[in-house]
Amino acid sequence: MDATVVWLIVALFYAPLHYLLPMLVVVMTGSEEGEARKRRLVATAIDCTLSMLIAFVVVIWLAGDQLQIAMFVLLLSMATPYLRIWLHHRAAAA
Repeated sequence: MDATVVWLIVALFYAPLHYLLPMLVVVMTGSEEGEARKRRLVATAIDCTLSMLIAFVVVIWLAGDQLQIAMFVLLLSMATPYLRIWLHHRAAAA
């Protein structure tokens, strides 16, 4: 299989998981209404986008030699949006 097709398949499965789950967590755990919720959703989308772009750059760089580490980077990058959600939740509770 062509490498481009493989990376497209990875991206098509990875992107929805990377965006939808954090957004769902924000919606389900947030007590904000209106503009505050919208700002939090936008901030989460930005976090997801940045972490996904950084992860893909690192993964593409590592994929030639160290594929297992590259896949671990993808898995680890999925946790970064939750870090901001957790920090926001702690700040709101304090």
